[in-house]
Amino acid sequence: MGIVDADVVERSNLQRQVLHTTDRVGMPKTASAALALHALNPDVQVHEYSERLTVDNVMALFQDYEVIVDGSDNFPTRYLVNDAAVLVGKPVVHGSIFQLRAR
Repeated sequence: MGIVDADVVERSNLQRQVLHTTDRVGMPKTASAALALHALNPDVQVHEYSERLTVDNVMALFQDYEVIVDGSDNFPTRYLVNDAAVLVGKPVVHGSIFQLRAR
């Protein structure tokens, strides 16, 4: 499993990004996610890519994976993910939401 994210865990992430915990605030999101996934299954192999997904790296990052899960929160990245997945012949699963409205 590969995880791409250049950001660090922030307190505001915790209510919607369930892999992270309060003791990991300030930690790279890829490292936090790897810890959570290893706690669930110590046999899973997690490859961390602590970088932004860009037109310059997307093809290289996608080539070694069978399925792409898009957890992005903006349209330019969603379009990039879709276009690259089509070019490398990989299915895309959408793992994010578009809007969250408090009631």
